[in-house]
Amino acid sequence: MLLPTKGINCDRALLTVGGTIISLLSSPATVSALWERLRRRTQTADGQAKITFDWFALALTMLFAVQAVRWNSNGQLERCHVPA
Repeated sequence: MLLPTKGINCDRALLTVGGTIISLLSSPATVSALWERLRRRTQTADGQAKITFDWFALALTMLFAVQAVRWNSNGQLERCHVPA
């Protein structure tokens, strides 16, 4: 589930989806705005979403677990910056 397997393609692994979510968080966003960004980025040629909302939620949960994202004071999601 986190990594690609026989049953999960590379583009659907949670680490890949999480990486895409992180790349879309160049500015703070609400969950629904972030979902729309991801949905637009990953939709197929016929307009269907490659990633479902529940898979998005799992990837977002994984990002919270590894402390890659957090809530800001405005109730929006933002990247956590780790000092170098």
